[in-house]
Amino acid sequence: MRTHPDGPAARKPCCVRQSHLVLGALPSAVPCARLHARLVLAEWDLKPLAETAELIVSELVTNAVRASAGLPERRPGLPTVRLWLSADHERVLIEVWDADERMPVCEQPDPDAERGRGLLLVETLSEEWGTYRPAGYPGKIVWARCGEN
Repeated sequence: MRTHPDGPAARKPCCVRQSHLVLGALPSAVPCARLHARLVLAEWDLKPLAETAELIVSELVTNAVRASAGLPERRPGLPTVRLWLSADHERVLIEVWDADERMPVCEQPDPDAERGRGLLLVETLSEEWGTYRPAGYPGKIVWARCGEN
């Protein structure tokens, strides 16, 4: 995992395609985000990356929804999570934001545990992944990049 104080700005100039989706921090956000990723990557002619990207999106959005559920009420209304997809012709950068300030920790879960394997899966499926705090905004962004390898 890499933590970048300035975020993925240094990695984005090569990305010629971008998509952004705001979702309510509800369990139903996860399948919506997966479907969005699948359809966008198909439109961008990156179908070979779709399955891997969907799994990464699923794990990152699930974590963001769970992190948002534990936040104290700062503003009225439903908390949100945000998904960005950025791609060139070979790779996709997946970024997920939530308002929780706590950075994620990749753990070695107990074999019988029902949770705790999401970031291990992200680490296995992606070329690289990391976190950063967006300048001037609360919360954090967890990102992963995957390509055709």
